[in-house]
Amino acid sequence: MSEEDSTHRTEREEFAATFLALGEQAPTILPGWAASDLLEHLHLRERAPHLMLASRLPGPLRRRAQAALSSYRERSWTERVALFRAGPGPLSPVGRLDALSGQAELLIHHEDLRRAQEGWEPRRLSPATAADAWRAVGLMAPLAMSVQADVTLVSPLGGRRLRSRGAAGSLRVHGDPLELLLWVTGRDEASRVQVHGEPAALRALQDGRRGL
Repeated sequence: MSEEDSTHRTEREEFAATFLALGEQAPTILPGWAASDLLEHLHLRERAPHLMLASRLPGPLRRRAQAALSSYRERSWTERVALFRAGPGPLSPVGRLDALSGQAELLIHHEDLRRAQEGWEPRRLSPATAADAWRAVGLMAPLAMSVQADVTLVSPLGGRRLRSRGAAGSLRVHGDPLELLLWVTGRDEASRVQVHGEPAALRALQDGRRGL
């Protein structure tokens, strides 16, 4: 197993342990979602993306998709977490995408669960996982942000500048890589960053969009 694969495996193992420790009714920061909803989302994304589409179609396809979902939901919480821990498989396009994206989906959703709990504190990431989070920031920020300002993201691992056509000014956002990843995807209340900028740029930030 490569060092990169080992890092992804470790994050998945830690996420699975959090699911088991908190239980299926634990809240998340995602409106209306408990831990069970988040785990189901991850299962469908990694192992059965066709069910997300088929469940919206009429006729036999919808009935089969609903039956498959019902079968999944009838499994015990431990069994569902074990499926997640096993991962999407070596041939899964989702697995390859996550490897390229710095496992952004796992990092973000793990914090969606952790940071909904009372008394949460930021995790101390390994250097390899912090590097993954920083790589994910670089990939996610241009997709997740639409702000009429020049934004520079600054972490202990470096800086990334995103220029905007017709910028109202410039902003600097400081934080650890995982905090910046949460911030660029719109999780303001769950991220610990410092934002500095010109008044017009700060207004543009309020009027802009972050998140997918």
